[in-house]
Amino acid sequence: MESPTISTDTGLEAAEKIGAIAAAEKIEWALIGGIAMYLYGNPRLTKGVDIIASNYVSLEANAPLTFGGNNYTVEVGKYKVAVDWIVRNDGYAKYYRKALEEAVVFPNRMRLISPEWLLILKMFAGRQKDYDDAVFLLKEKDLVNRSKVKKNIVRVGSEDAWVATLAGFRRLCSLADGTTTEPSKYYNEE
Repeated sequence: MESPTISTDTGLEAAEKIGAIAAAEKIEWALIGGIAMYLYGNPRLTKGVDIIASNYVSLEANAPLTFGGNNYTVEVGKYKVAVDWIVRNDGYAKYYRKALEEAVVFPNRMRLISPEWLLILKMFAGRQKDYDDAVFLLKEKDLVNRSKVKKNIVRVGSEDAWVATLAGFRRLCSLADGTTTEPSKYYNEE
């Protein structure tokens, strides 16, 4: 049965299943996306599992992802879970590789990218839900080290990459801190 949204437990089980295949094939991987957001405290729902990886797994893909990677289906009980297995092949690939390299490993071997890298990748994705997620991460007390965001971008990209990102980052920080004068039905308390 296909589900419009999945539970976190179902998503984690799907990640563990495809992760076991990846481990057998010596492929590094880490959670990003909605499941990662949930693990960092955001109760938002998700329709699938997003994973960044060092290579493709040997499963039959449903479709390629335009920016690199494949979409797979992983069965978990009665559910068919969509998994976007992201192997970037575009201008952002080096950021994804570094986020993967610096992922946190949990005792159960599950890997999750740091909140700073999650924020950076959300900014680069640029969809409204990604900006909403970025604001959530920034609002959480002591979760994101804001100076580390700059350091990560400069270290992997350049000062120019940081300058290109800075206005958007400041806007997200202002929204998270409640210091914006920008009217928005999503961020203003009424």
